[in-house]
Amino acid sequence: MIEFSVVIFAKPHQEETLLDALTPLVKASRIEQGAIMYDLHSCEDGVFVITEKWESQAALDAHEATPHFKGFQDKAGALVEKVLRLPLVKIG
Repeated sequence: MIEFSVVIFAKPHQEETLLDALTPLVKASRIEQGAIMYDLHSCEDGVFVITEKWESQAALDAHEATPHFKGFQDKAGALVEKVLRLPLVKIG
């Protein structure tokens, strides 16, 4: 299983537009084969967190090849200041 979070920082004054771009990505990703969890969190500071859980690397690779993922990537450059990918730390 593949688990991680992606922290996305909106460019100034792009918070609403970024949320509008993230919403269809999240909705489409949730119904993909191999998706166990794909949740979006946010705060008032223009910081968004996507928490992802995939059955396998193959499922994640397929997700990253979808039109909705690629379409978001095309829009992200104008909306996103910085992205951090945080892998799950397994303890024990």
